Amino acid sequence: MAIRALGSASGLDLESLVTQLVKAERISKEDRLETAKKSLDSSLSGYGKLKSAMSKFQDAVKALSLDNLNARTATVKQPTDTKTYIEATAKNTAAAGVFDIKVKALAAGSRVESADLAYSSTSDVVSATAGELTFGADGKSFKIDVTAGMTLDQLRQAINSKKDNFGVSANIINGGGTVGTKLVLTSNITGATNDLTITNNNAALDGISTVPNGGGTAGLTVTKPAASAEVIIDGISTFSKTNTFTNALQDTEFKVQNLTPDGNNATLTIATDKKGTEDKLKAFIDNYNALVTEVEGLTKNRVLGPDGKSVVTEGGALNNDPTVRSMLNMVTSALGKSVPSASAGLNNLYSLGITMTSSGRLEISSSKIGSSSGRERLDSALADNFDGIAKLFGNSDGFNTTLNGLLSQFTQKGGLLENKETSLRNNLTKNAKDLEVHNRYIESYETTLRQRYGALDTQLGQLQGTSSMLSSQLASLPRSR
Repeated sequence: MAIRALGSASGLDLESLVTQLVKAERISKEDRLETAKKSLDSSLSGYGKLKSAMSKFQDAVKALSLDNLNARTATVKQPTDTKTYIEATAKNTAAAGVFDIKVKALAAGSRVESADLAYSSTSDVVSATAGELTFGADGKSFKIDVTAGMTLDQLRQAINSKKDNFGVSANIINGGGTVGTKLVLTSNITGATNDLTITNNNAALDGISTVPNGGGTAGLTVTKPAASAEVIIDGISTFSKTNTFTNALQDTEFKVQNLTPDGNNATLTIATDKKGTEDKLKAFIDNYNALVTEVEGLTKNRVLGPDGKSVVTEGGALNNDPTVRSMLNMVTSALGKSVPSASAGLNNLYSLGITMTSSGRLEISSSKIGSSSGRERLDSALADNFDGIAKLFGNSDGFNTTLNGLLSQFTQKGGLLENKETSLRNNLTKNAKDLEVHNRYIESYETTLRQRYGALDTQLGQLQGTSSMLSSQLASLPRSR
């Protein structure tokens, strides 16, 4: 069936009329939905920015924990620039000090060898009968099954491929001459008295054991005993089974890597991390100020021109939500409180040198208020009451705890900001569905209009046809004279 354009029968521009009617019906609702969507998108973006700013400030607060602020630096002055002799770390409870350290000995594992000329080649048989070897050192052990007729090389491979081998490496050295072929075993278990031992359950395996079975003679001997590491700290010797010394200096750990040259020791300095603490305080201030700036931008009011209609300055994305300012006010209020458990002379931000400006920002001022400036109070705290700063923030009633708890109410999963974002996303989903419903309505509306005006077009066309016929007939009637 041929499609006929509206107005083709009547000659009227019904197509334009229907198009205009549909457009008018569409625009009125679409404009409202689009305006609502822009507002929802803007608010969602605004809450995202606010949440980001609060999360960054919260991260800066978390960095001011008791452990972080009590941190100690452990710096080693190496005897020479060509090697690293000692690496050290210190807990936040370590006492500050400078220590002279000599690395006298490094920890080593034991070495076990077969006797000279015990074997002439790698294919020599180690036992004519089967049995079991047990390898042990410092409480660790693993077993090897020796089969009848096993060769020296097969034994080497069996040891090295054993999955529960705790660190025994088997090698064969073909010395020849008066040495012959030697089985050499090394253990990575270090520490004096931790020599590798090899026992058996069959005296026929005594030749490949360090401990004979039944009073015979062992074929393997310890040629290099396991050794402990030794350091001399300020003239006092201390030992470790490994090359790591834990609490040789209380609450410190250091690893030795090379022997220090004679007469040229390493120097270990343990100190409070003043720079690290000051950097954390600066991040705390900067991120709080960034939060204030973000809130100001999001909540600023729209400014109209003198005519009361033209917009001079657009309002912030969240200027209609009073809770945004309320959240910032709660944080600001918490900053002004004292910490009861802190040191008497260092129990609030002012005593640490941090003050609030007239614009609501934090700063460490170089200008004196009273007898000292903020910079002077901070320097004094860092130099004379370093651990007091940790108490101010890190105690159970300190700023780290109170601020982190407050900010978590806003930023955590299921918190205030996430709930607002969820509500906005739900409204955006509803807005999109409303638009879909409206589009379907417009399609139906246009179809109805076309049906109605199509019928009208047909009727008008028929009327025009009848009119033309009548006009033609009237014109053909004879005229009276």
